[in-house]
Amino acid sequence: CIQSKIRYGKEETKESTYQSSNIQRTRRRTRETNEVWTKFNCMIYNDSCITTLNSDVKYDYVLTSPPDYNELGIDPKTDDWGNFLDSWVQLLKPSNNLVTICTSDRKSDGKIYPKHIKVIDVFEKNGWFLKKTNIWVKSYKVNMFRMNYMNILTFAKKPFKVKNPHMVDVILDEKSPEVNGFKFGMSLLVCKMMIENHTNKGQIVYDPFMGSGTTAVAALECERKYMGSEIDKEVVDLCNERLQGYNNTLNAFM
Repeated sequence: CIQSKIRYGKEETKESTYQSSNIQRTRRRTRETNEVWTKFNCMIYNDSCITTLNSDVKYDYVLTSPPDYNELGIDPKTDDWGNFLDSWVQLLKPSNNLVTICTSDRKSDGKIYPKHIKVIDVFEKNGWFLKKTNIWVKSYKVNMFRMNYMNILTFAKKPFKVKNPHMVDVILDEKSPEVNGFKFGMSLLVCKMMIENHTNKGQIVYDPFMGSGTTAVAALECERKYMGSEIDKEVVDLCNERLQGYNNTLNAFM
């Protein structure tokens, strides 16, 4: 029994050393990635977007998908979601004067809650006007619980400029990724189309709710920089892990 305990203790020590080594390697890779991102003005702040926006940050365009009612613990029958939107929309100051909000209406209580109308109301209240509406079709299949399309709403203030004012209205992309447990992530194709139409190469795309990092990936693939906010430290780490493979992309276009 004593020998067994000794052997177990040695194995436990080896396992502990192995895990510690893995943690150190992960932290080192994350630190190296963050250093590269900071060098090229690419950054994910582990803060609420309100904290980030109240600091001295500069960005050219905003592309985001705000959290849903259930993610915030909000009753869709109340005005709380609209108040949540207003709390950060009033702080947006992109240099290109363009903001794109991606949101799906919500099925609940046997009816549909039109979230896109609340988004439009809040932006108009804050001096923006709806410039363009796109629809991302996720699937033609019947879904009893979720909408199979998303409203892609682009708002503007004068002066502004878009590359193609007549871009397609409807975008079909059934490749919504599952990233690190995020099952209903944004379409990479849609993000790239929005970024390419509303920014120039080298400009900064800001996502107030970065999540799994699709906006950042799209920005890098379009040769733009990115900036984001994310309150969950674990999600920030997962996002940075996803972005590690883009070091060469940054070096290529900067």
